[in-house]
Amino acid sequence: MKYSIPDKRELTKSEIEFLTYLFGKEKSEWTNSIGNLKVIARCGCGKCPTIIFGKTFDSEVQNGNLIIDYAGKGKNGELIGISVFGTDLMPTELEFYSIDGEFEITEMPTIETLKPITENLTE
Repeated sequence: MKYSIPDKRELTKSEIEFLTYLFGKEKSEWTNSIGNLKVIARCGCGKCPTIIFGKTFDSEVQNGNLIIDYAGKGKNGELIGISVFGTDLMPTELEFYSIDGEFEITEMPTIETLKPITENLTE
């Protein structure tokens, strides 16, 4: 499987809300950059909601470091990991994955279920 496939578009309303929430909790200096982010690619699986950011539609895919590490629950109660990778200047990727590897992730978890990965998710 390829790491990513091209997908050049603006952020959706739900992606903006998701990033606003995460950045507000963990990386407030990135909040103002949300309006300038472009989606330049998505996960190579083509099914999950993982997206890769650039400053323009012509930006190259960049590798970033793990900056935000959260988990949430999908509509059927499945545990979904959420990772935001980035550089010192900007986020580079919003990744979603199955924590227990049992589910195919096809949509973002609800914001109300999000917790830092260090917290107990069963509470």
